[in-house]
Parts: sequence; structure tokens; C-alpha cells
Amino acid sequence: MRENSARWLAAGDAESIAAALAARFAQVFEQEPAGVWFAPGRANLNGEHIDFHGGRCLPVALRHGTYVAAAARTDGVLRLRTLDPKLDEGLIEIDVAGLSRERTGADAGFSAPIQGSGARSFSDAAGSPALEGTPSWTAYVSGVLWALGQIGEEHPELTLEPGYGADLLIRSTLPIGAGLSSSASLECAAALAFAATGTPLGAENPKEELNEALTDALRAVLAQVCIRAEVEVVGAGTGGLDQNASLRAAKGKLMSLDCRDFSMTRTDLTFLLRDYQFLAIDTGQPHELADGKFRSRRVEAEAATAALGVERLRDALPAKPRKTDMELLLERFDQAVKNGTDFGGLEAEACRRRLKHALGEMLRSEKIHALVTAEAHGVSHTAQTLGDMLSAGHTSMREQAEVSFRLADQVVDAALQFGALGARLIGGGFGGSVLALVPRAQLDDLVGVCSRLSPEIRFLEVTPSAAARAV
Repeated sequence: MRENSARWLAAGDAESIAAALAARFAQVFEQEPAGVWFAPGRANLNGEHIDFHGGRCLPVALRHGTYVAAAARTDGVLRLRTLDPKLDEGLIEIDVAGLSRERTGADAGFSAPIQGSGARSFSDAAGSPALEGTPSWTAYVSGVLWALGQIGEEHPELTLEPGYGADLLIRSTLPIGAGLSSSASLECAAALAFAATGTPLGAENPKEELNEALTDALRAVLAQVCIRAEVEVVGAGTGGLDQNASLRAAKGKLMSLDCRDFSMTRTDLTFLLRDYQFLAIDTGQPHELADGKFRSRRVEAEAATAALGVERLRDALPAKPRKTDMELLLERFDQAVKNGTDFGGLEAEACRRRLKHALGEMLRSEKIHALVTAEAHGVSHTAQTLGDMLSAGHTSMREQAEVSFRLADQVVDAALQFGALGARLIGGGFGGSVLALVPRAQLDDLVGVCSRLSPEIRFLEVTPSAAARAV
């Protein structure tokens, strides 16, 4: 039985939400939508701040996510509205053609398309005249449309119709800024809506048929589209974890995503979840990845990587890294500092802390990957090991990445004291959610204690769920 005083955020029934959204779309836009598309958020067991290093991440998709009802237009206009009461400003119009001209100009000033682990630099000009005066969240949608328009030659099945525009109505069941990937969820739902209503693939595979037509390879392409939108248009330093998790998940599965090439292994978790529950605890303190703090951590981490003389940090480690490999790289960094390496005005000690976090996070990810992909799963051993990794990850997020905050630390401490096998801050940090692994028998006690830490705290059941899809 759930703690009565706790605030739970339910995912809701997808079909019912989609039907209600379609009906509201008809009221707002005075036409029926072509369909409704959904993309889940994610919770990441391990692998924070390492996707852009080519590290391994271990997400699961949530039942919570973003729904988009949409219909195509032929006048090159994007009309958007969100039903989130905190964000809704009525209908917003964006000139798609104007956005495209700005982004493709020779002197546009945006970073190169994402390859491998991600772009190595960021634009300082994420603002756009076509988006001037529009709410910041609209860049996540318009950016996806722009990025999708760049891949037609390479992927003709995803070529947008000339003059394509769209009407979109958006509803999310995710808390915004909670570290559960609400922004990538919006991007991925929009990407499916655009693909369904504006490309040959969508025309040939209407409604739910698109779910079967979207192979894993095509989903990986759409993930790259969303990554490019977030880096080049929004100006956030994503490395690809969130978008791949949302578009390529599988029900009941833990994803093991190798961000060197975005290859993925999916492992069944039902054996573990009979007796244990993953629980997301939203602190109610939102984060904002485009505000510069996350970017500064990435800049420092990449400066440390450059001091080691490698392009991508994961490549400095062997296939099966050990703690001694991490220690050797830290010694190499220290020697580089002694040799007078220029960090471009960054503090060398701060760069070292980011490096230590990234290396430790990579080691934990590889340990978890080896554990869950082994032929035999001892339930208690798996649960305790995962719990230990969660807690070690939080210590690193607090002390090395330096992205935690007081309430998150309090939630972690309370969760561990009242039965959790492990708990950690997830997402970019500076706000957001804690993920805990809890024996089901201890769940009510833990929820009751954590809910008393702040009136803003809410709880979400983390049930590994299916990928983005037409509803």
C-alpha cells in the first residue's frame, strides 16, 4: 500500500491520453490530427556525464513521456501549443523556411553534425531570429524539424515533403527539469510525428504501421537527428544517451548503450523486479541543461581528455577496464599538469575531478554491463551490486562531477537509511531526481520518510518500458 501522504506522479493510460489529446487538437486547430505519437522519458542506472566521452550508459525507458498530436501543413509553417499549464502561451507560429535558411548558411556558426560520441564544441548562438520571442521549449521541436530536413540525401525514406510544416499539440506526463529526459522525450515524439506526416516512410506506413517500419537502424538515425537539434539549435551539450534511450528502448529491458558507436544490448530485468523496485524521487528542484552549468562540466572534462592526448576518453581505456587503468590515466593527467599543459584558463584541479568522475563512471558501467549480461543472474547478488554501484555513482556526482545539491543528498541518505540498496542523483544535475533501488517490502517506509524532506517531492515508479511509438 502506498504512503497516503506521498505525492505520486502516475503515467496514465496511453490510449486514453492519446484519445483526449486528439479531441483537444480538433478544438485547437479545427481539424482532426493525423495521429498521436508518444516518446518515453528515461531513468539512467549509471553513465551520467559520459555519453559524450563514448562511455557506456545504462538507461531504462519510463511509462511517463511526451504525447504529440499532429497534422501536416503545406505552407512551411510550424504551429505549436503545449498543454502544460506552466508553459502554455497559446498557439506559437514558426517560419520553417526561415529557420532552415539560418541554420544552413555558411556563416551560421553552429557546430558540425554529431558523429560518434558527439560534437566537440558548442554554438554560442543557439538563439535564432526565426525563434525570437518564442518560448525556449519550442527550439527542441523546431530544431528537430530543421535537423530532419538535413538528412534527406542520405536517407531518402525520411525526406520531408517540399513546404512541409505541421500543427502540433503537446502533452507530457513527465515532470520538467527532473532529470528524466523530458526535453529528449519531446524531441523524439516530435521526430516521429514529422516522420509520420511528412516523409515517404510515414506515407507508406500509416498510423501504427510506422512502429513496425521503424527498424532499430532507422530509430538510431532519428536519435541522431534529435541529438543534432539539441546541440546545434538548443545549445545544450547532450551526448546522445537520452535520445537513443527514448527511441530504442524495449519493454522490460535494461539498455546497455555503448556511446562510441551507439550499439545497444538489451537485457531482461523482470527477474529482478519481482522483489525489487526502481523508484524515481523527483526533488521538485528543476535543472536546466542549457543554462551553462552542464556545459561547463563538459568543457572541463574534455579539457582533461585533451591533456591525455586522446580525442575520446573511452578510447584511453582497454575493452575491459580496471581500477588500475583509471589510476594510470590520472597519473598521466598529473604529469601533464606538471609539464605545463595549457587548460585554456580552466582550473586544472577542476578538470581532474571531472576526469576522475568520468573514468569511475565508465568502470561502474562496464561492471554493471558484465553483471547483467552474464548467463546466470543471482537475484540478491545482482540487486546488491546494482545498489552499490548506484551509491558509488552518487558519491562521484557529488564530489567529482560536483553537480549534486543539498536536497538530493538528503534524499539519498534517507533512502539508504530506510531500506534502499542504493540511490543516486540521475540526469545532468543541479536539480532533478534521485533513482533508488528498493526491496518492495521496504517501499512504503522509504516513501514515507523521503516525502517528509520537502513538500515538493514526488515519486514515479520506474518500470522498464517500450520505445517511442505511434499510439
